[in-house]
Amino acid sequence: MQPQGEQKLPIEEALRWLRRELLEMQLQDQQLLEKLLKLHTALRELKVECADWESSDPSRDGFSARARSSSEDMGAPVLPRSNLKFGASRRNSLP
Repeated sequence: MQPQGEQKLPIEEALRWLRRELLEMQLQDQQLLEKLLKLHTALRELKVECADWESSDPSRDGFSARARSSSEDMGAPVLPRSNLKFGASRRNSLP
């Protein structure tokens, strides 16, 4: 059996390591939260733009995209890939 002083050192080292790991995980959580909020904002902006686009063209006769469940997008229509523009925009700068 080891004396208490020798056992205390490895435990203190392990606790220091755990504290560092916890701090790193908290930082990663904060970074992920910030990314999630940016993505959420970008999705909301896209939905508004899509709704504006659909309402601004009265000659369109319905929307022919596949239906998605409300858990995916709260019922907002899906744009067909052929209508998507992949040019430069402010949203392309998101990670």
